[in-house]
Amino acid sequence: MKKYRPTLLYIIKIFGLVVGAAFCVFIISLFTNIISFFVESSFFEKVIFILLIAVLVLAAFQIIRSNNPTIILDNNHMMIGRQKLNYDQIKKFYPAKGGSEPYLVTKAGHKIDLEISWFGKNDRAEIENIILEKVQSLTKKL
Repeated sequence: MKKYRPTLLYIIKIFGLVVGAAFCVFIISLFTNIISFFVESSFFEKVIFILLIAVLVLAAFQIIRSNNPTIILDNNHMMIGRQKLNYDQIKKFYPAKGGSEPYLVTKAGHKIDLEISWFGKNDRAEIENIILEKVQSLTKKL
C-alpha cells in the first residue's frame, strides 16, 4: 500500500480558500451592522454574530473536508480522496497530456478526475505508471 499526499502548495490553496470564506463573512457582517444600526437590539447583534461565526466554521470545515486529493494505491483497489475504487471497475485510464489532469472511466460510465497536479512530479509519474500497469494487467487477463 502506497499513500500519496499533496505538496505545500495545496495547503496554501486551502488556507487561501478559508481566508476567502472569512472575507465573505466579514462583508456579510458589514451589511448586518447596517441593519443592526436601525434595530438597536443587543440580542439581535449577538444572534447575528453567533450565526456568522457558525457560517464561517461550517464553510471552513466544508472547504477542508471536500478538498482531499490524497491517493492510496493498494494491490486490488485505490482510494481517491474518500472514494474507494477497485481496479477491475476501471474501463479505461487516460494519462495526463500536456498539463491536463489524468482521469479514469469506470465500467459504469463515470469519469473520475485524479487531480494529481497537487503532487510532486515524481509522485505524479509513479501514480500514473502504477494505475496504467494495473489497468493493463486486468485487461490482458480478460
